[in-house]
Amino acid sequence: MLSSALVTRPRGVQMNLCVFCSLRVPGVLGASPLRIPGTTRFRGKSSRYKKVFEKKGLLSRGTDFRSSRDATYNGRQVPTAEGLLQARTALQERGGKPVEKKTDKLPAQDYRKIYALTEQALTKLIPPPADSPKVQGWYTGNLMPPKELRTRYLAFVDEVLAAFTVQDYTATGNSLPTPDKITTIYKEGKGLDNYFVNSFLQYIGQKDLGKKVIHMINVEKAADMRFPPEWYPMARQVKRTWHLHVGPTNSGKTYNALKRLEEAADGIYAGPLRLLAHEIFERMNAKGIPCNLVTGDDRRIVSETAAVSSSTVEMVDLNRQVEVAVLDEIQMIGDEDRGWAWTQALLGVRAKEVHMCGEERTVDLIKKLAASVGDECIVHNYTRLGPLEVMKQSLGGDLTKIQKGDCVATFSRKSIFAMKKEIEKVTGLRCAVIYGGLPPETRSMQARHFNDPESGYDVLVASDAVGMGLNLSIKRMIFETTIKWNGSAYEAISVPHIKQIAGRAGRYKVAVSKHNIQADETLTPLPAAPSIGFVTTLDEVDYQSLKYAMSVTSKPILTAGILPTSSQIQEFASLYPPNRELSFILKTMDEAMRTTKLFHICNLEQQVQTAKSLIGIPGLRILEKLQFCMAPIGRDVKVQDAVTRMAECVGSNTDGSFLKIPGVDLEVLDIDNPKTVAILQRLESLHKTILVWLWLSWRFPATFAPRETVQELKAICEEKIDIALSNVRFERGKKPAFERVTFHDTMDPEENAENTDIEEPPTGHGDEDEFEGTVLPHLSDKLVDSERLNQVAVSN
Repeated sequence: MLSSALVTRPRGVQMNLCVFCSLRVPGVLGASPLRIPGTTRFRGKSSRYKKVFEKKGLLSRGTDFRSSRDATYNGRQVPTAEGLLQARTALQERGGKPVEKKTDKLPAQDYRKIYALTEQALTKLIPPPADSPKVQGWYTGNLMPPKELRTRYLAFVDEVLAAFTVQDYTATGNSLPTPDKITTIYKEGKGLDNYFVNSFLQYIGQKDLGKKVIHMINVEKAADMRFPPEWYPMARQVKRTWHLHVGPTNSGKTYNALKRLEEAADGIYAGPLRLLAHEIFERMNAKGIPCNLVTGDDRRIVSETAAVSSSTVEMVDLNRQVEVAVLDEIQMIGDEDRGWAWTQALLGVRAKEVHMCGEERTVDLIKKLAASVGDECIVHNYTRLGPLEVMKQSLGGDLTKIQKGDCVATFSRKSIFAMKKEIEKVTGLRCAVIYGGLPPETRSMQARHFNDPESGYDVLVASDAVGMGLNLSIKRMIFETTIKWNGSAYEAISVPHIKQIAGRAGRYKVAVSKHNIQADETLTPLPAAPSIGFVTTLDEVDYQSLKYAMSVTSKPILTAGILPTSSQIQEFASLYPPNRELSFILKTMDEAMRTTKLFHICNLEQQVQTAKSLIGIPGLRILEKLQFCMAPIGRDVKVQDAVTRMAECVGSNTDGSFLKIPGVDLEVLDIDNPKTVAILQRLESLHKTILVWLWLSWRFPATFAPRETVQELKAICEEKIDIALSNVRFERGKKPAFERVTFHDTMDPEENAENTDIEEPPTGHGDEDEFEGTVLPHLSDKLVDSERLNQVAVSN
């Protein structure tokens, strides 16, 4: 177990319990408030997805794996053949250029009209000179001398108008009208004159602030996220040097960073995936370097005095001071969902050397972040070790051109198995498969099958889960499509995403390991001979998009993601009645939070939805609700239902052992030889449920035990998934991709849901199921579970 000793609190610094790590992290709230737009009150309980499967198996599937579907299923958008055709046609018309995504976090607003109205109203209200006959309105009953009053008003006007010209106008003061507030007053038709007069009287301290105004000011202060570097004062006391290793895939940047970690007296590795953390853990120990492992659902302590620890980025120990820290895939700092974890690790890790590996588009942002905390930043640029070439043409839809060593990238579970079956049928080559819904251990096993020339596996069929975290001996990357379903609509794959997947082709060397404990190319000297990687598309219709993506430079990442600490959330919640639901608190705070131009607030939509599912469960404290909200639940309906039952166990202080959780599909483990996609999906859902239970068992050890039994179930489930992967077959249409989209009669809603793979998370972020959760990952048992220990003992 890692030490749960708390850092010493500097005098005058508030100790925050970070929402995203178990550390008590000192946090400093900014003195100046931030604006808060109008908020909408949430009423009623959250809508729940209808259970997708009423029977143990799915209904029989048709032979066309891209059959048409209804536009919605229980109010949820599902992919349709018509939508795919429209998206593909629009992409061709744009010359293969993806549509730029627009964020709704910082909407661009044109304040020119409001500025003109503000200037007009303020000018009209300027107090006349003291000797003017029109002095009665302003000066009667006002104790301030007329000349001083006029001077103060003119200063007030200057500050109000200046707020229109700066990005961070929240620093102008509590009582000053901001552009957003003025816009709201104007649109509501309340009259600007009266608003400006009252604001000015507050400005000079001659008007008592009402309770509502005081509440708004307190809300703005509690939601002030402008100073993330100040949340980590212990790290600010360490003189750090940042080393940014940037370059394309297969350029040796990770190799060099890890070599420095090997040489250090002590250090930390933090990666985006459990699979990567496990790999570094095994390789370090195989080289004789004691290394501990810490992920959300697993802890392996080789030695309490181990020099190195390997973890997922959410689990970085910010209390421990080390010589070297390696943060892998640093470009994820700009992610809308998980970017906060990289920002927290980068700003908070107490390492003399912080080595980051990632894409070149992070350079400007990392330099600005280093400057903001006074650390030195050194950039190391790398070029690809082996060339990567776009082939002169696509495969023309001809699967007979698939060769040994190829990887075919597609973006749904159904397409993966359909492609696997068709390739094996047409070419006689055997296919391994990798996608985000698979357990990390299974993905690693499939990768080893593909890499091993003696395994009998020749081709890899994969989703964008191959983009990171696996060492694969791919000669040629073939895109089955460049359009994917994002959960609500079809969209073209982004330029950085295409480049990341394409870059997996032409890897230098992948040593085959029977036991997954041998050093690979990240830790051993690189060979001298380069290997050329090739990339193309299966169909000509996608080739233009690929060429466009490979020929342009990816846009730079402009902001780093952040999320509030649990102390900040609790402080925000204290401003509302005790019975206010957490979903309302999170949603309101999400709307109120504002920060500077270097940061963005990460998405809390999934956490809000989980908080809604906890409504009505008695006995849960706010910190415990936050734990469940930030657990790695995902979109699987079966997992969501199981987590609700687990929350009821915590709230009622009852036994939460896995075998006693209602509704868990343990019967699927009794199937000796799983052969269908339906059974595979049930196994995947069970595995995700097991991982969430293990994740919670480290936060609520008094409720969720014993852990050893569940570890055995996890191993059995993974073995069954491996068997299912070898047996599953799925039909694929025989026409080229553009013509494979066919239109059938509207299907039954239940059949529609099954053919949509509605339980599979979209692959927009690659291994989305690797998401480690975002709240209190190595939380000390005493911080949350101490009161539960005795309560559970009494109840049981």
